[in-house]
Amino acid sequence: MPPAARPTLPHSSAPDPGRELEELVASCLEAELRGDRAAVEALLAAEPTLAEAARAQLADLASTGLLDPLPESIGPYRVRELLGRGGMGEVYLAEQREPVQRLVAVKLVKRGMDTREILARFAAERQALARMNHPAIARVFDAGSTSDGRPYFAMEYVAGQPIQTYCDDRRLDTQQRLELFLGVCEGVQHAHLKGILHRDLKPSNLLVADVDGQASVKVIDFGIAKAIDENLAGQTLHTARGVLLGTPEYMSPEQATSEGADLDLRSDVYSLGVVLYELLTGELPFAARRLRRDLPRLSEILLSEEPPPPSRRVTDADPSTTQRLAQRRATRGELIRTLRGDLDLIVLKALARASARSATRRSASSPRTCAAIWRTSPCSPPGPRASIA
Repeated sequence: MPPAARPTLPHSSAPDPGRELEELVASCLEAELRGDRAAVEALLAAEPTLAEAARAQLADLASTGLLDPLPESIGPYRVRELLGRGGMGEVYLAEQREPVQRLVAVKLVKRGMDTREILARFAAERQALARMNHPAIARVFDAGSTSDGRPYFAMEYVAGQPIQTYCDDRRLDTQQRLELFLGVCEGVQHAHLKGILHRDLKPSNLLVADVDGQASVKVIDFGIAKAIDENLAGQTLHTARGVLLGTPEYMSPEQATSEGADLDLRSDVYSLGVVLYELLTGELPFAARRLRRDLPRLSEILLSEEPPPPSRRVTDADPSTTQRLAQRRATRGELIRTLRGDLDLIVLKALARASARSATRRSASSPRTCAAIWRTSPCSPPGPRASIA
């Protein structure tokens, strides 16, 4: 929009410099991403009182790489759009034309991030994905380096939604949510059998897409995965002491400590428990705002407190909160009865407190979680009641 066309506030409204600055920066960003530098300068010249602050914000954004133009291609893949940026890499939607035509996701090390540590972690992710072959895990097709030496790999593009969003948007009931979660467990189990610990299991890394009318689950982003197989250990960059890797809301107590290098499969099981808790109740075991506000005490909170069982969380919820129930096609009483008993037991077992070094009370691996959930399912064959002890 040309500067002259910028809308003005009514005379009765007080100007909001913060809002005006935000709008100016947004307009400059749009022009910058189009490659129209002249438009950027015109926008700034039209707002002399805001120009200095806007330039500072744009400079900060430029330092993160957000203003870098999209590459036309990465190796043989023609780039269509940016899908996301992480700490060490960027993921692009790209088109492969030979020997087959298909869309792929290409992960590329960010410019300036090609340190020994980052390259080792990137190589570890690529190797971890290459070892796995399961319908619930995104496949790697190819790998290489750009002309300036940055490594990349091309993998299966998953046009899906985070599992929580998918379930809520479609108002899936508890049984349907459990069936999708079983697919997640099977993918994680496969990774564990291949000697890979994911370490960042959360809804945004568990995507669901409709394929031929059927929901298909994919586990993605093994960017901070760790090898638990001795044959892979030499290729994996171990976590440095004191470095927190992962997402606080879904992180196990032992992962939240500075000694998180000593993790095993049970850490992923804890994260699965958090995901399941949220799928069933619509809430996290511990409030995300609290965990993020008090990161230095994260492990202490997780070790010293126990979340309420899912059924109690629903019981204690504000009676006016009806959206969760509508998304699960159940009344409050129906949902409480469904959760009470086996599902409460399974979730709390996965979230069991233990010392940071020995999660002895928690399930040893995801297969037991899968089996326990399957035995709670109405469509499961007759058998013993759920137990993941």
